[in-house]
Amino acid sequence: MLAAAPPRSLAPRAVDRLVGHLRRAGTVLITPGPWPGAHLRLDVTARHWSGVQDGWGQLERRRVRVESSGRGSAARPRSAELWLPDATGTVAAATKPTALAETSNSGGTAAVAG
Repeated sequence: MLAAAPPRSLAPRAVDRLVGHLRRAGTVLITPGPWPGAHLRLDVTARHWSGVQDGWGQLERRRVRVESSGRGSAARPRSAELWLPDATGTVAAATKPTALAETSNSGGTAAVAG
């Protein structure tokens, strides 16, 4: 796995070379925003923090809804609710449905290429 910020501009030929190299190496590229030719896109579409009660306390955990969309084998949209982080500081699947606050797309998108 390689995590990188998308460049301001990158020639299509350079994108193709990078994606080809990653594919041959069995590596996945994850970026915090749009990436040319990405096969999969992950969006945080809803989130809710918990821990603060009656105006006091600390934020302890955040429940999010992550939706995926893509092309090819990733074309079928999917969604999951996760704790990011959970009460122990790790990522975990959220099991009980709750009402989550809808979010804008700013800052909640990741593209996956490879």
